Amino acid sequence: MKIKKGDMIIVLVLIISVCGWLLYSSFKTNTQSSELVIEVNGEIKNTILIEQLAKEQQIHMDLNNKKYIDITIDNSGAIVSDVTCPDKLCQKTGKITKTGQSIVCLPNKVVIYIKGKANMDIDGVSY
Repeated sequence: MKIKKGDMIIVLVLIISVCGWLLYSSFKTNTQSSELVIEVNGEIKNTILIEQLAKEQQIHMDLNNKKYIDITIDNSGAIVSDVTCPDKLCQKTGKITKTGQSIVCLPNKVVIYIKGKANMDIDGVSY
């Protein structure tokens, strides 16, 4: 079977387009950055760009009446490592890693959530 001139042109166009796409995707900056937001009593106390964290970071927040919350953050998400509240549900929530996920500590009025432009996995909508 002989390779015809038209077949060779198609193969070359495909190879050039794949190489161009690979070069474009390797030099493209990440525009879908996500931020970790920490709110206390409805007031934003801290905002951190998750992708820019080079190493694990510990945040200790002193709240009113000798209460505190410790948050561990790395480049994949955040988790509540220690908290002073009776049931510790926020600590049992686990690690949040995706846009739209949140950790809520009702006794201490703390909300930790990830916001960003990334596509969220919505499993249903109600009106």
